Amino acid sequence: MEKPEIFRGTDVLIPIVDLHEPNTFEEAKQYFIDLLDLYRKNNEKPKIFLFLHKYDVEDYQKELLDTNVRKSKEIFLDIFKDYDFDFILTSIYEQDKLAKVFRDILISQYAELKDHVEKAEKQLDDIKAKVIIADISGNVIVHNVQGVSSGLTLRGDLRDFINACNTVRENIFMSDSAKFGGRDADGKEIELHIFKYIISVLVMKSGDLDRDSQDKLNMLLNDMKLFADLIISAHTD
Repeated sequence: MEKPEIFRGTDVLIPIVDLHEPNTFEEAKQYFIDLLDLYRKNNEKPKIFLFLHKYDVEDYQKELLDTNVRKSKEIFLDIFKDYDFDFILTSIYEQDKLAKVFRDILISQYAELKDHVEKAEKQLDDIKAKVIIADISGNVIVHNVQGVSSGLTLRGDLRDFINACNTVRENIFMSDSAKFGGRDADGKEIELHIFKYIISVLVMKSGDLDRDSQDKLNMLLNDMKLFADLIISAHTD
């Protein structure tokens, strides 16, 4: 194994198995066994999420895919049985599911992050405005908008808005955080808060908020700033 040092200090390990390449299963098995031996020598025990990837029938027969899934489970599941372990069937054609999987992996690993998300969910109930908290790519983390699903991706126009504002933040403001907004003649208003270039908070209002809702929104925004700091700190550590 080349450069084993890059695996030191791993909190979460995501081995990936290509379901369209069953001829590589045995080679992958040996690689994973060697990797786990390395963790044992270093007295480390990361949480493991095995991705059984390419679970799709694009240019691949369903019968072969089912056979490969069964074979992969027989080969790989036993390897990780002594770890905090789970396996997930994934596909590049299911972007919404993948986004939710990565979100859940991140949040489950860091208790503080989970607390922030749960706190945000409770705060949103008391704010008389539509609020969507997402990552900078538009993958929804939490919200209070009917018809929007956590773990899924925002609709195209809102993603484009976030992307355009993020470009302005980076190239014009040259800062890691920024606020953008717009208001029409009828008083409808949209705000976008970007925190640490990774978290976006969309606020959509039909008019001025009452003092209680505004205070709670300000508290939520402050918590999201801390949330972004925590994510940066977690990845740095």
